Amino acid sequence: MSSGLNAKPADFVTYSEPNPKTLLLLNSPRLVFTAAESYFLLSEAAARGWYTTATAESLYQNGIAASMRQWSIIAGSAGTITTTQINSYINAHPFNTAGTLDQKMEQIYTQFWVGIFPDAQEVFASYRRTGYPALVPNNYVGNATGGKIFRRMLYPVGEQNLNAASYAAALARQGSDDFLTRIWWDKQ
Repeated sequence: MSSGLNAKPADFVTYSEPNPKTLLLLNSPRLVFTAAESYFLLSEAAARGWYTTATAESLYQNGIAASMRQWSIIAGSAGTITTTQINSYINAHPFNTAGTLDQKMEQIYTQFWVGIFPDAQEVFASYRRTGYPALVPNNYVGNATGGKIFRRMLYPVGEQNLNAASYAAALARQGSDDFLTRIWWDKQ
């Protein structure tokens, strides 16, 4: 988290940003719960033995394919990703059927992170629940977490001022009001 809205890492130019003239327009489509997200969640359930109708591997592959196909629907022909390209990507990122549960979770939630872009809130919640994908913190000048990945948002100042009793009760239950205090279900 930055203390200034325009603070960026020194190597920022090496990264890509979403196009503000397409995905970031106020009238661009917003995806709420996609087929890709469903497949990735089912893949986790299958990896844990909770879902036996399909394999974790096939659900993982279906999640990747669905996430890539959804951009054709949103962007039309400009966003078309061919079946050959989808299969090539899946083959380059094979599911480790012999891996540990943690290895499978890392694979599933790395693709989940990519696949449900730009739903940042869901990705953030899943990261805190699973610990994946493996993110690398960036300790750039002006950040408020000392180079650690933040775990929660702060309560608004208005909440502190206008609802002081409930604010104090919440802090007594959960700990301090800072970016690194974990919420109750954040197990990673």
